[in-house]
Amino acid sequence: MQPELASRERATDIDRLFCRECGERFEADTATDDGWRYRCPNEDCDGSGIREDLYPVEDVLPSHR
Repeated sequence: MQPELASRERATDIDRLFCRECGERFEADTATDDGWRYRCPNEDCDGSGIREDLYPVEDVLPSHR
């Protein structure tokens, strides 16, 4: 018996990326065609690469103390 595949719910900021080059925030799906290479979807920006120029929004949110 195979496990049933459940659709993944998207949390607000978990699947969003922040571009360090231009400051834009966007859905991760809009930054990739193949799931391996990521590039900022802003036409005027050259930001690319997860944890190079693009970071998950949850990693750049202010911490709560």
